Amino acid sequence: MKYGWRLLFIPLWALCIAGAAVTAFLAIGWVGWKAFAAAAVIGAVAGIPAGLWNTHKVRRDDPAWS
Repeated sequence: MKYGWRLLFIPLWALCIAGAAVTAFLAIGWVGWKAFAAAAVIGAVAGIPAGLWNTHKVRRDDPAWS
């Protein structure tokens, strides 16, 4: 399962961060397509490295887990 963890953790991190950004933007009253686009960019920029880090951490902590 070479790419299995990446396929799980990267979207999980990216979508959680983007969802938090959308919630924050809507809470401060920024409504419109630009808020959602900004949240998508924030989710991708922060979520991809976090997902990769999490994948490496899982593999490092338990190398027998497939």
